[in-house]
Amino acid sequence: MEMLVGEWSVMAVGEMAVPDSVGAFIGFNLAEKMVYGSTGCNRFAGELPATVSPETPMFSALGSTRMMCIDMTVEDALLPALGEVVDFKVDGDNLYFLCSMRQARRWCRCRSSKTQQ
Repeated sequence: MEMLVGEWSVMAVGEMAVPDSVGAFIGFNLAEKMVYGSTGCNRFAGELPATVSPETPMFSALGSTRMMCIDMTVEDALLPALGEVVDFKVDGDNLYFLCSMRQARRWCRCRSSKTQQ
């Protein structure tokens, strides 16, 4: 999981493109076993699992702030998608998540590009 370290800009969730101006990102701190980020509206954080397994979501216990924002579109798509992530792959500077999508496994298009080491 070392290749995850740093922050990744969220570029797409499902078929929805996420503009850079939204500021959505996901970050990984392996030393503290934490995942954190922003939906562009609210911040979220949680623990990383000790192991990644196709049977258990990677981000099942994320907490988030609960501010009401003018546009909640990205948040309404991103947080539920993260709750279904069961695996990941890194391809160059892109991070992809495998989402369970209620037992129909597929690589969801929650794609990110690395912004920080």
